[in-house]
Amino acid sequence: MKSTKIAFTLSTLLLAGAANADILGANAEAGLFDGDDGSATYVSLDVQHPIPLIPNLRLDVWDFESDPSGIDISHLDFTGYYGVGILWASIEGGVTFRSLDMDRGASSDSESVPMLFLAASLAIPGTGVTLAAESKSISSFDDVTITDQSFKIQYQPLPVLGLEVGYRSIDQETNFLNKDYDGYFIGVTLDI
Repeated sequence: MKSTKIAFTLSTLLLAGAANADILGANAEAGLFDGDDGSATYVSLDVQHPIPLIPNLRLDVWDFESDPSGIDISHLDFTGYYGVGILWASIEGGVTFRSLDMDRGASSDSESVPMLFLAASLAIPGTGVTLAAESKSISSFDDVTITDQSFKIQYQPLPVLGLEVGYRSIDQETNFLNKDYDGYFIGVTLDI
């Protein structure tokens, strides 16, 4: 009889916890980047799910226009990643596939490269503030070296809507592009 009560209590607690757990979650970010030699717009969509063997998915779009030269550089990143969260901290790791396009007006070039993805965040309890860092990089893959790093502070005063400010640095050496740019960005976040 005791084992039946214990089993019933444990199953009730597990079901109650599962009922309150996020089945599917999504985050979106959009904003503006301002650097010394140009500006950019960015949009990101991140979808998380509870299935252990399938990675979470993320899509990033980046469109940079260089002021002096008028060159338009865009990235389309597809990322599959796994994450681990402990209390207010989380770490994520995975693989990004970047489609890199450059338009010079009269000509254009494109290239696709795989990259390593790492991210970490720390939420400060009771403040709505989260500190986050992210890195996407590849070294010497088919004569391509890319380092893309960002650091940001997010503030979520409302349950769904928030703001973010940060710094991003991108160094790219590819078969058709040798371009470094860095600067500050500001955007809005949506957490569903």
